[in-house]
Amino acid sequence: MYIGEYLFWFSSAIKTATRKKLKMGYFSGDMKLSEVAKDYSKESVSHNPRPIGPYYAYNDRYLEIRGGMFENFRGIITWISLAIFFVSFSCCNAGFQIALQLYKDGGVNIVSGIFAIIFLSIIFLLFSYLFIRYFRYVCRLELFTLRHIRVRFNRVTRQVYVQRPRYCGGTAVFKWEHIMPANFGETGLDMGGTNLVNVFSFHPYKTGFPVAQSVGVGKNTYDPQDYKDEWEFIRRYMEDGPQNLPKPRLSTHLPIPFHGVEGHIRPMIHLAKNNPSVIIILMLIPVFLILLPFYTVGYFISECLCWQPRWSKVIRQAGQPGKPLPKETTLSDYPPDVQKAILDSSQEWGVIDDETGELIDYGQFKRPKKKASRKRKTKIAKQAEKPIKESSDD
Repeated sequence: MYIGEYLFWFSSAIKTATRKKLKMGYFSGDMKLSEVAKDYSKESVSHNPRPIGPYYAYNDRYLEIRGGMFENFRGIITWISLAIFFVSFSCCNAGFQIALQLYKDGGVNIVSGIFAIIFLSIIFLLFSYLFIRYFRYVCRLELFTLRHIRVRFNRVTRQVYVQRPRYCGGTAVFKWEHIMPANFGETGLDMGGTNLVNVFSFHPYKTGFPVAQSVGVGKNTYDPQDYKDEWEFIRRYMEDGPQNLPKPRLSTHLPIPFHGVEGHIRPMIHLAKNNPSVIIILMLIPVFLILLPFYTVGYFISECLCWQPRWSKVIRQAGQPGKPLPKETTLSDYPPDVQKAILDSSQEWGVIDDETGELIDYGQFKRPKKKASRKRKTKIAKQAEKPIKESSDD
């Protein structure tokens, strides 16, 4: 399910006219200079690097892990889509059967038959219109699209490749040094108990792209230490290589009937452990017997109706001797109308000087230089311990 990726990209690439029509404002993604200028690839955050996964590839050149947020909810949109298709198909089939019966009977009950055909035709056309006009944008979040988002970390080229559908931003290429953990550390919050995947960000201060881009990797977890352990595993792989690291168990790209089970059982176990009461246990019984098979089958159907494309040739060969280095993602990689929308959203990603509390014009794109509020400025000044210099790469 790509609803998280879609909403994030939609908020960044929405046209100005559409934003006004939907009455969407701009949020404040401002961050302190000390947060965005730091090289997080050099700092160890755990003494227990673990490959939680699922991983699709692991060798001396690159590792590849599943990306995507809200994978544990995959299957819901599939069942809704199949229900809409079933209604349309049933109306079409019933209308055809009635017309065939009228033809065989030679005009018996012709009035009621014609009325039924007209009614069924209206239902069929209405559902077909709603699907073609609107719901196809929802359906594609987990049907007839990429089976899984994949994230490849290439330690030879020192780049990160993100494979996403076009409506979620498409395939993107970033420098490894620009990565920023979002679930912990200076840039993140305490995500313990939230059942989220490990999220990494690429801020425009480092990338030069007008807006920030994010990607979630791995499995959902309630344990904040899991985020640190897996990030440490990826970090050490990129910095030191696969030596002295546990080798991850590799998963398959192919649809497997039980792929969707774990994502739903873990929340149930977590709920039972934190609320060990009879009422909770009784509530979980119908969930386990009814909803779990429902989600699991929907997940499997979604996987079967999707495909897993290959990486582009330049990414597949990246890091091999004599092969070109994949080009980093820039604004020019997108159509002119999308470029304009992205530039319009760039004002959301400000960088604040730790000492003065003023927004810094960091030269990646033109934007008005504004001052933070007095209350916020005072708070930032108190938190700042010393001036942070911008890195020479930026």
